[in-house]
Amino acid sequence: MSLFENFVYKNGEIVDNSWIEWNHESVPNKPKEIRDLIRYILSLTGHCLTCTAIDGCYFIKSNMPPHKLHKNCDCYLTKVKSADVKTSAFAECDLRKFTEYIFTDSKKSKGKLAIFESLGYNKNDSNILKEEYEKQALNEYLSGNYTLKDLDKNGQRLAIAISLKGKRFFTGWMIEPEGKIRATTPFGGWVNDWFYYN
Repeated sequence: MSLFENFVYKNGEIVDNSWIEWNHESVPNKPKEIRDLIRYILSLTGHCLTCTAIDGCYFIKSNMPPHKLHKNCDCYLTKVKSADVKTSAFAECDLRKFTEYIFTDSKKSKGKLAIFESLGYNKNDSNILKEEYEKQALNEYLSGNYTLKDLDKNGQRLAIAISLKGKRFFTGWMIEPEGKIRATTPFGGWVNDWFYYN
């Protein structure tokens, strides 16, 4: 293993591309029901729900929330082997993001129906879109190509750019323990829209 193995040249600078796991004492990664219960109990004793929300989550070291999150933060970071992240990481996009949101009426989909129709997609393409989202988003996440968005008691949101038929746009994801990312927003704006870079 090379001393410089985890350093890569990205966007004109050298960055640390190694992986870390965000940890908070006493919070299990799963099952979700037990995890949520323990997080709630810890919050009653003064522990931060935002900190416990990202316990067990994997981040590229050069693209993670600031450590420490607040003055009394007792979170700690653990190194994770890239091979372990690649083995456990997966993306999940609920089919209903398309069948019950995008491919409904334009009002319910907040105008996104027209965007997908203009790209040549309809409700019959929902499975294809789900699989393509999962494949592209996972690849981008594992490459560290994600943008940190809001972080709160529900967790860390990510913006991940994907491409469909030559058009590149942002999608919204929630990061969960052990390398899972879950789709929250199928369309978050075109990549060249200025406000997504701020």
